[in-house]
Amino acid sequence: MRFLSKTGFALCLAVVGAIGLAAQPGAAADMKLRANVPGNQDAIAYLGAKRFADIVKERSGGKVEIKVFHSSALGDQMSSIESMQAGTLDIATVETPITTVDPVLGATALPYVFRGRDHIAAALNGAAGQWIETRLAAKGLRVLGFLEGGFRQITNNVRPIVTPSDLKGVKMRTPSSKLRIKVFNSYGANASPLPFKELYTALQTGVFDGQENPVIWAKATKFYEVQKYLSITNHLYTVTYLLMSERAFQKLSVEMQTVFKEAGRAAAAHTVDVGTKADGEIVDFLKSKGMTVNAADIPAFVAASKPIWSDWAKEVGGDAQKLIDMIAGTK
Repeated sequence: MRFLSKTGFALCLAVVGAIGLAAQPGAAADMKLRANVPGNQDAIAYLGAKRFADIVKERSGGKVEIKVFHSSALGDQMSSIESMQAGTLDIATVETPITTVDPVLGATALPYVFRGRDHIAAALNGAAGQWIETRLAAKGLRVLGFLEGGFRQITNNVRPIVTPSDLKGVKMRTPSSKLRIKVFNSYGANASPLPFKELYTALQTGVFDGQENPVIWAKATKFYEVQKYLSITNHLYTVTYLLMSERAFQKLSVEMQTVFKEAGRAAAAHTVDVGTKADGEIVDFLKSKGMTVNAADIPAFVAASKPIWSDWAKEVGGDAQKLIDMIAGTK
């Protein structure tokens, strides 16, 4: 599915409202589905999944109810993927672990491959997004929406990060992603993975000097209590995939499939609004809590990141370079 402008969002709801929503003969009535989200109830992914569930319930006349479980209550992202492919879980949001399904999709997690929200929307609304959807459908996963995960920023306790060289020697926590570790080590940091739930304590005790996440997490998990500096690097945009088991999707009537698709678009639009608003409001909040905020030298970071693209494409092989070119070449 796609990002929508506010106008497109309104139009899609109007279209959905005009569709006859009575299930076709044989379609299950009072259908109850489950959706699993890794973040807590403040996470953008949860807010997007909840908006999706609310729209489906409304547009189906209450015939379909989707219960959204947060904080990985039904398992981590890897198990969500496996369960959807097996048909035992209906819906989930997935971020970095999508590369276990298709390593080529790691292209969306390359630093600065996306130039801004307009570029993201153009790429995921266009050929790149369609190409990704086709590949995942072949793996038993239906893309209902590309939700915003937010632009990632750096916080730490050592110094303001203006250029990549400022990361030299900084002990950085990353997700369990070989690519992310490679990115930060190439900048000069001492990067290693750690489960997110252990991060606050690791920062508090000095096991790690810093971390990188969208600013919404610095507020939601109170990182401002254990971090001094916030550097606006925008080094990575997290694409959050709102996925449904292809088996479960094919059990829906044609009309209901349309409802799910349009609800996915609306949910994506909602998360973009949430992320855009958070960029400004949460930074101001973090300043009020005593964090020192600085703007990074983005051109310096971009220059340091470009070699990572080609190295990663060669390592992954296959269609990796093709997806990079499709994204980067989107106007």
